Amino acid sequence: MNLKEIRKAYENGENITQLLQNKGVNSLEVIEMSYDLQAGSYSDHALSDSKWMKDYCNEIGGMLRPHIRDLDIVLDCGTGEMTSLSGISHHLPEAVELLAFDISLSRIRAGREYVERAMRSGLAWKLRPFVASMDRIPLLDYSIDVVITVHAMEPNHCREEELLRELFRVSRRKVILFEPSWEENSEQGKERMRSLGYIRGLPEFIRRLGGVLESCTPLQNVANHLNPTFCYVINLEKENKTRREVRTPFACPSSGTKLFRHNGFFWSEEGGYAYPIIDGIPILRKQAGILMTRRP
Repeated sequence: MNLKEIRKAYENGENITQLLQNKGVNSLEVIEMSYDLQAGSYSDHALSDSKWMKDYCNEIGGMLRPHIRDLDIVLDCGTGEMTSLSGISHHLPEAVELLAFDISLSRIRAGREYVERAMRSGLAWKLRPFVASMDRIPLLDYSIDVVITVHAMEPNHCREEELLRELFRVSRRKVILFEPSWEENSEQGKERMRSLGYIRGLPEFIRRLGGVLESCTPLQNVANHLNPTFCYVINLEKENKTRREVRTPFACPSSGTKLFRHNGFFWSEEGGYAYPIIDGIPILRKQAGILMTRRP
């Protein structure tokens, strides 16, 4: 199937995720394509049901606030159109550094428009969005104080351990997940999660990777009772790990070496790859890397 056919199927109301899976497309490409085609719809929904969105974000923000300190660096993984992050921002200290990424450039671009309307102004102007994949986060080890996800791990069954390991790698102190719970779901809800390829077994994977699950609390404001959201607060016990720099540098998703910004791109001499910047947004996915061994 080419993109024109896929777009037509989406406009006709077909389930793009299941359609692509049936065509043998790999899971990461399915996630990227299905979400990219939906770019703008999450912002529209948040604006059309602003009361529910506000209640939802207030609940999440209230759960996050005790774990975030002044001057912390906070990363929202799989941020989508930054609708949740915008609402959450009103509960965060203004003196934080805020980063956010998504696999879809279209969603990040749509999200920037939403941020202008809904994010706390003191944080909106210094927000640093970029395009990346959750299995190769382009940041240095222990460079983030608190990592969060809001239904970003959700469609990644069979990749739970891989993704958690990467979240744990970049976090210095805590990882806080707002994700569905397989274990606490009903049988009907489990069947739905199974059919959609949603995650399961998070508590066991967290323990296996050395994280300490401090709490696992259900949210009251949920969009679908068959998909209950829980707040997983994970302590990584890395208080002794010192951040490399105050302003978090990007890292090459291929080599893990520090990236430096040049005119219109990021580049790592050691890594040997350059990464473009589109509409002011760094594209830091491995697939976007361009071999460039000669110094600019």
